[in-house]
Amino acid sequence: MIKKSLFSVILVPLMGLTFCSGCALNPFTSTASAPLPVQTVRYQDFQTTRQDPAALKAPADTSIKSPQEDGKDVVERSQVVKQVNITGNNILAEHEIMRRIRTRPGRYFDPDQLQQDVNELWKVKQIRRVSGPFVDRQKDGIVITIQIIERPYIDKVQYIGNRGLTDKELATETGLSGGQPLDLHAVKMAKSRMEDLYSEKGFPKTEVTIIEGDELGDNDVIFLIHEDKKQKIYSVSFEGNEIASDSRLKSFIKMKPGILWVFGGTSNRRELEQDRMRLETYYRSLGFFNARIGRELVEKDSGGWLSIHYIINEGPRYRIRNVSFIGNEKYSSAELQSVLKLKPKDSMPEFNVSKMNLDVRRLQDLYGSEGYVFADVKAEPRFLEEPGMLDLVYNISEGQQYRVGEINVVIEGEYGITQRQVIFNRLGMRPGDLFNTRLMREAEARLKRSQLFADGSAASPGAPPRVTLKTPEPQELENNSRRR
Repeated sequence: MIKKSLFSVILVPLMGLTFCSGCALNPFTSTASAPLPVQTVRYQDFQTTRQDPAALKAPADTSIKSPQEDGKDVVERSQVVKQVNITGNNILAEHEIMRRIRTRPGRYFDPDQLQQDVNELWKVKQIRRVSGPFVDRQKDGIVITIQIIERPYIDKVQYIGNRGLTDKELATETGLSGGQPLDLHAVKMAKSRMEDLYSEKGFPKTEVTIIEGDELGDNDVIFLIHEDKKQKIYSVSFEGNEIASDSRLKSFIKMKPGILWVFGGTSNRRELEQDRMRLETYYRSLGFFNARIGRELVEKDSGGWLSIHYIINEGPRYRIRNVSFIGNEKYSSAELQSVLKLKPKDSMPEFNVSKMNLDVRRLQDLYGSEGYVFADVKAEPRFLEEPGMLDLVYNISEGQQYRVGEINVVIEGEYGITQRQVIFNRLGMRPGDLFNTRLMREAEARLKRSQLFADGSAASPGAPPRVTLKTPEPQELENNSRRR
């Protein structure tokens, strides 16, 4: 039998709480307020209040004011749109174009809305140019004409000269296919994407030429591909590294020789730049903030093999002069410093990101053990004028203190024979207790070791037990406040 379990602990704000044993749900007071109503602003014509009975035939659109009969006055016909003409469309249906604009016959003429309609038509990928709008003011209404020029359509897309990559791979990368509108910018971008793809696949010197499809009036798109030899990594070496060995630095990079120089090891110029950045990140994590890493690329065998030589200037390693705290109220700075491991004591320690992150977790655990579950701690290194020295500042947002509210136990399995009291005995938390993140982790570990539930192993597949947190919704707070 395989079972998995989920334990949900609802947190309750500390202030204004009273708890009673035996209650199904602990009572608490709500301070939440009802959300403000959202107001909807609609278009309104401010030029006239007179109305036109003919406008009743216009399509219904609650966002645009149409003239209507009010039994008193009728708006002058010259202020109402009489007709909207679309010209130049040979492929696009007129109703598809009209669906995108909101200026319609029978509605008040609004020049701002008309300009928005034209801007909307410019976004249609099948349209290359929009001319106008041309406004003809007549006695019985306004006639609007919009001229469009459609893009030509692609009949077919061809790739010539490709051997290392298939047509399907190239088509997926370019996104071009027959039946699409011809977009000259998209064709040029497709050329660049293919060259980048070849570089990623180990063909760094491949060039792509557009034979057809880069001028208006072309019906086909044809790419001529000049492939070079596929390139692999032959060797990787380092110069100037003192703090770390070559083997240690190689563990951070991806571009290195393959197994027996046969399996893997394909050159990727984009990944080469990422490798350089990974090495810089590693050095900065150790306090070498001024480290600079360059590289030399040497090709062999007519470009078939590539040797990479990294040149490293480590620079000075920064030390921590002082540690301070901002935003702490629950604990004094001295109490917080007692938790830290990376701090000045007998000497100024060397900066280390891993140790700093461990200290951040220690501070969060300290707050979490007193109910400050969502305390946020951010470490900020501040560089000093003195070379190689910095101060470490911890910005703390303590947040609200919480107690344990309702504890929900969800057990999934075929038989469900485990009693909930068994779970409560291993949790070590009861409603009304200050929430403790350390106890939560210990309880989760005890449940995993109990062998009552799945642990994710091959012998007991399935999700292991988890303890999750949930803050009460405003509606829950209000309901339980009324229940008191």
